[in-house]
Amino acid sequence: RRNRVMTARYYYWTEIRRRRFDDTVRMLAENEFFVEERTITNALIANDDFFRELSDSGTDVRKLRQMFPGFAWD
Repeated sequence: RRNRVMTARYYYWTEIRRRRFDDTVRMLAENEFFVEERTITNALIANDDFFRELSDSGTDVRKLRQMFPGFAWD
């Protein structure tokens, strides 16, 4: 479940907020999940299908908030 949330947060920061890959991975590792950057990239690789699902359906902030209400999506 943690990896799905990491993937959703990555989607939010890169696709909705338009941040760069390296900045996003660093921010997720240091400020949101407190893990190594490699852990973030491994989660993204493992959840590629979920990321594509979010991208293909054009998931917006409202939907992300419904899926994972414990995070700030604004």
